[in-house]
Amino acid sequence: MLIKLFYSICYTLWILTSKCFTSCKIRPKIYEKYLSEVMDHISKQVGWDFMQHLEVKYDSSTEISFNIKDVICKGSSITLPKKFDAIIHTLNYLYAEVIKTFIDHIHTITNRCQEYYDCNQGDNLLRCTFLLQSVIENSKMMFEQLYKVMDYFSNIDFKLLAKWKKTFSVPIVDEIYTFVEYATLKSQQNTLIYIDLNDPNTKKEAHEIILGVKSFVEGKGQEIYQNIKKKNNSVVHNRNPKCFLEENLQHYKTQQNKNIDLSHYLSEWLKIYYNEISTHLYENLGFEQVLELNEESITPPIHLYENISQKQGIKLINEITKGSGWKSLKNINIVYNDQVISVDRIHRHPADKLNYHCKKQHILRLVKCIYTEILFKYCNYVIFVLDFCETKNVNIYGVIYTDLVRQIFDTVHKTTTMFDIMYKTLVSLNKRIGEYFHDNGNSNLKSLCSSITILLEEINSGNYSLDILDSKNYISKKEIMIYCARTYVQNFAEFLKYNKMKNRSLKKTIEKQCPLRNLVLNIDIPESINTNNFSSVCNELVEFSKKFIKVYYEELGLNKLN
Repeated sequence: MLIKLFYSICYTLWILTSKCFTSCKIRPKIYEKYLSEVMDHISKQVGWDFMQHLEVKYDSSTEISFNIKDVICKGSSITLPKKFDAIIHTLNYLYAEVIKTFIDHIHTITNRCQEYYDCNQGDNLLRCTFLLQSVIENSKMMFEQLYKVMDYFSNIDFKLLAKWKKTFSVPIVDEIYTFVEYATLKSQQNTLIYIDLNDPNTKKEAHEIILGVKSFVEGKGQEIYQNIKKKNNSVVHNRNPKCFLEENLQHYKTQQNKNIDLSHYLSEWLKIYYNEISTHLYENLGFEQVLELNEESITPPIHLYENISQKQGIKLINEITKGSGWKSLKNINIVYNDQVISVDRIHRHPADKLNYHCKKQHILRLVKCIYTEILFKYCNYVIFVLDFCETKNVNIYGVIYTDLVRQIFDTVHKTTTMFDIMYKTLVSLNKRIGEYFHDNGNSNLKSLCSSITILLEEINSGNYSLDILDSKNYISKKEIMIYCARTYVQNFAEFLKYNKMKNRSLKKTIEKQCPLRNLVLNIDIPESINTNNFSSVCNELVEFSKKFIKVYYEELGLNKLN
């Protein structure tokens, strides 16, 4: 039986390796050519002329720094990945300064509004609050443009350019998106509440708005800026940076004879500033031609796959991510090229030509993360139950022991549907969107699928048949039943523990790639187990497998694959 099982497993793994798993045909040279065109286009833009005061330490091993324009120019000897690194560091720095300018001015306007509230100046309070709401709302387009740039850089796969690359520049994608979300929220809130100046509720609402804005800029906004500042130490400012707020406040003092309110003055200045940032740090850096995907755009490469066209792959991903279950995964993060990527980011935008290559890897990595976690939790749960059967609390020569063993193996057989679906889903994902050959071998689909296959082979091997344990003629077969029950428990427990140890590298790698794995659906080992609650403990595993199919298969839209 063992020899037959061994050959069966070997054959299955051969099928997995040769037929089910195909490497995606990504052509690094084509990808490099595209990114070279992008770099050449960007480097020629006039926007970089405004950054002569910025220098980049593109090599962390030395203190030598270079002007950003000299780093990225066509004649530079610096490699393409390091050029992109330099751009990401520079834009992280500049966009962080945009955040700081925004926070400084919004905070000052907020304080001015608070003064009007404290002095009970109703007219001024409402005008100031309206300006406050509007100037935040007006920042939306600017932040959206900055976000599009950061999102684009986050979807560049530098491993296709340089296999040796160990560390990656991390664009401030989610940090910028926080401000996009906040400006969007303000545009939704900015209703005309200012009707009756004598209505105390109007003043109350205005004050709540002021406090809310103050809380954001002093809390989350300031925290984001400080975190970016700590991490971004590759950019050198070779002269004293401007503090726009101080300059504006000084200039405002000289304009007092014009009788302009400070909040109005600063809000008007911010409107001009937003336009300047859109011009200098988006349009004049050439990102419209890279990101807009129109006739004038630089055409991104089409990644070729054996089983599906890129167009079909994009359509499939967008169909999958429409599933209702994606919102429930917000507590899960994956790590990809040093970026900690939330499910929210994966789900935030539809797949397109620019993000398809990375988005499909994010989805694949996420599913591997969930399914690996489920596999290990399942095995731990079953091991715990099997170990209980061998404790002194259970008389191995009594009727109860055989019945307990029958229950747990009946449960194990009922849960195989969950692993069948897991396996089929992973194979289908690979066929449709391709395995990523730069991933660690311990985390790839073959490793995970072979673990699932070996488990299914063991369960379905015939070594754990329920026929003997279900025998009606108990008296004549008592000794056989007890022997079989003990053999089942010992062999299956040993099998699960061995495979758990063998798959430690898989688990460690998945833990690195998926550091936050707070699954909505969980199967925790019960605090206590006894002969009275044994049935419910087994039933819990059956119910869990049914919920898995619903939550991590159907509600994620993965049933569209099979």
